[in-house]
Amino acid sequence: MIRVFIVEDHPIMRQSIRTLLAREADLEYCGEAATAEAALEQIDDVRPDLVLIDVSLPGMNGIQLARALHERRPRLALAMLSGHGGATHVQQALKAGARGYILKGRASELPTAIRRLAAGERYVSSELAGPE
Repeated sequence: MIRVFIVEDHPIMRQSIRTLLAREADLEYCGEAATAEAALEQIDDVRPDLVLIDVSLPGMNGIQLARALHERRPRLALAMLSGHGGATHVQQALKAGARGYILKGRASELPTAIRRLAAGERYVSSELAGPE
């Protein structure tokens, strides 16, 4: 079972991800936060295998959160969720310690991405993998 924690400020998006995870026998929702600060308070207690992080969070942004989590738990799988598809965002996320970058419009990729990331692989949404 792969335990997934969601950091997303939009309640509808969090609900959509929970629903998607519930359909997969090997993926388990284990918690959520609407801000990076709330996530930092909860993650050590929840002990997820993977954290899905929205890039655009209020206050501390998702890239800053990824950096902070990577420093605390370097083996924790981190994946960015974003509507921003530019190479700069992807590079910043990977440099901060994220193993993956998934476009929000590609939610169908999430189960595959989560499994690959939890197995130690990198995953970047297909349209971001090629040259811009």
